Amino acid sequence: MRKIVFSILLFLVFAVCHADDSLDSVLNKMREINCYMGSAVYESAEKPEQYSLYEIVRDSCTKAELEKLLRDKNGVVRSYALQALVERNEKLDWDKIALGSLSDTESIETMFGCIVFTERVGDIFLDMIENLISQEAKDKIDIQLLETQSPLLHAYKLLHSDKKSQGFYELTRKWALAGNENAIFSLAKYQNKEDYPLVLSLNNKERKYLFFKACPYILNDSLKPFFAEYMNSILPSKYFHNEWKEFYKSLAMFKDDFSKKELRKVFSSRTNRNIRKYHLGFIAEALETYTDGFYDDILFEMWEKYHVVKLDSAKNLLEHDKKRALDCMVSALKNSDEYIHGSGILSFCIENLLDENYDVGKIFVKELPELSGFVFDEFFEQIERFEDDSVDKALLKRLRKEKNGYVAIPIYDYLLSKKNPSFNKNVLEIYNKNKSRYMDWVEKDARKTLEKWNLL
Repeated sequence: MRKIVFSILLFLVFAVCHADDSLDSVLNKMREINCYMGSAVYESAEKPEQYSLYEIVRDSCTKAELEKLLRDKNGVVRSYALQALVERNEKLDWDKIALGSLSDTESIETMFGCIVFTERVGDIFLDMIENLISQEAKDKIDIQLLETQSPLLHAYKLLHSDKKSQGFYELTRKWALAGNENAIFSLAKYQNKEDYPLVLSLNNKERKYLFFKACPYILNDSLKPFFAEYMNSILPSKYFHNEWKEFYKSLAMFKDDFSKKELRKVFSSRTNRNIRKYHLGFIAEALETYTDGFYDDILFEMWEKYHVVKLDSAKNLLEHDKKRALDCMVSALKNSDEYIHGSGILSFCIENLLDENYDVGKIFVKELPELSGFVFDEFFEQIERFEDDSVDKALLKRLRKEKNGYVAIPIYDYLLSKKNPSFNKNVLEIYNKNKSRYMDWVEKDARKTLEKWNLL
């Protein structure tokens, strides 16, 4: 009996030691790969080896072992340990873990999908357990981020948020006086006149993004000469900069003859023709919230001459000057390639023109065969509103050379739904001619569509 018990104990000891060796091997491999990855990466969305290793750790470790791994020397392992504890719904002092993560500033490589980042472990921790910590802990975290002048991304987000308090102000000002530009920007939202010189110092930087972002808080006529000077300097630029977005937003806030005059400079020959579209895009975004008609003249000119308009602006312009807006819509349909990033503009135009009984059928007949795949859906979704078959014939013409399955399959289905013997014959001929040129999934879906309508 003693021999049996001894044998069992020996087996258990061996099994435990073997398990420990196996787990150590897994962890060492994770440290070697040294990248915090999601479950699907690369264009193929495949599960990486690193995530499979993580699943072993998550499913085999005890709670105590995972807690110990939160203190591992490797930041990737620490991150995966926390993820395992969260996914297993373990009961822990999340507030304590969150506050402790503020000092974890190690940078590690992360990969989710095709996107590779460098992130700090403390940021990963705070993002992962944001919904598990108390409001009291969140308030303490904000204070500590500012007190320690933390390099975590969460400190940057706090400085750029709308959160304000006297305690925040004092800590932010101390950080600003130490030279942190994001803290200097953050001072602007408190609108204390004694801080204006410090905020204005952002204007001396080579890149002026933070200065223009701060301008809405300190805007006054004394800044107009600088705005005019900056405007003149960027018109001939061969490159665009994201700071222009904040510049145009602040310029529009003057909302007077000065702002109109400066905005109109973009229409002049001094503007680099290859870069003008970026200016106009930023201006369109800046003026979108002005619904009272003050900037309508500029908005109409952008739409008429350059095919640049935001959907909300188009809706307002239609209310303010219906005839002029409808004319812009007709022009938009004839220049649809200018709206490939139009966020529903073409659909809006088509719907309104049809509702107003405009004869846009001729435009459809002309445009459908050559429409960009990026805007095809916006035309196609209104196709059933045409009663004559001229538009259907245009679709048939498009189908003859269309290889894009996302365009071809809806056309197949729509034309066959008409149950027109002549169309059916043509569609079947097109399928037989083109099937060898289709990608496998396109050919398969086209065949299924033909079978659905009993043509195969």
